[in-house]
Amino acid sequence: MSKKLKVGLLARADNSGLGILSWDLNKNLDFEKVMIVTNEYPIDLERYDEKKTTICDRGIPSLQEIKAFLDGLDVVITLETPYNWNFYKIARDMGVKTALMVMYEWTPDQKRMPSEPDMYLCPTQLDYDTLWGNKHLVPVPVNRKDVPFKERTEAKTFIFNNGHGGYGGRNSLNEFLQAIQMVKADVKFIIRTQVPMDESIRDSRIEIQIGEVDYDKLWSEGDIYVHAHKFDGLSLPLQEALSAGYPVIAVDREPYNNILPEEMLFDYDAKYSVQLPLRTIKAVTINPRTLADKIEEFAAMPNNKIKELSNKSDALAKEMSWSKLKPQYEQIFQQLYDGK
Repeated sequence: MSKKLKVGLLARADNSGLGILSWDLNKNLDFEKVMIVTNEYPIDLERYDEKKTTICDRGIPSLQEIKAFLDGLDVVITLETPYNWNFYKIARDMGVKTALMVMYEWTPDQKRMPSEPDMYLCPTQLDYDTLWGNKHLVPVPVNRKDVPFKERTEAKTFIFNNGHGGYGGRNSLNEFLQAIQMVKADVKFIIRTQVPMDESIRDSRIEIQIGEVDYDKLWSEGDIYVHAHKFDGLSLPLQEALSAGYPVIAVDREPYNNILPEEMLFDYDAKYSVQLPLRTIKAVTINPRTLADKIEEFAAMPNNKIKELSNKSDALAKEMSWSKLKPQYEQIFQQLYDGK
């Protein structure tokens, strides 16, 4: 009989992508301890059990904080970064196994890592193909209880969640705004953004929601979700949109073309490389005309086709749900502890 492992999580508690991912993992996996690392974003500590939680409010855990956190644990999961690259060495010295869930844009190139974890968790094939050594391809599960399915039956309102915008305009807000001006169909657009945007935009079809949006509202409004990112690997918002039943409009590139049916994809113009602080990644250029044509295509679809695509989204989300993937995560943790 396998030992019940004591697993720790190095987490965030803000409303960034990493913050939402941390929260979701914490809700669905039984962590013995959680260390929250803060940054400039506001945090919500009600997401975590204070009896299990410690807070590092300087952005980089000290050696003493790391040792105290690791004490008594068997396995620790880190997301994107350990913040202090001594973390993995200290864990190894203390007999604690570590896993790093890589983030395509921000996890350093493997050759440039000051120290490495015992295992890499790769949310997509794109991440998996960039690494070597002990690695597992395992999607990030979507929480279908928090994001329940709602059948979409028309294509009247298109949703665009800009969040913090992404590095270098990754989320393609400007291209989306240009595309809207080319769309002739009688449709509406909702743009949500946590950062200021061009206030000169004047189009009665656009509703702009500035600031953080209540999580329940985030996936209830509208009919079609537009995800025109130029680059990224893991994208939990895309998976949540599928869980909520939205047909999705996304770029025909990895990892989306490994997940979505062809009818939800549109072509990019060209490939290029983005030099980030710790690595070089693949990206694509978005042509607003091509995006506008895809929006027009969806707007012209009959309601029964939208219902069909909505149910395809539901089927895809089932394959990425916690009920489907939680046993796989638990098995991977056991393999990590066993040294496999």
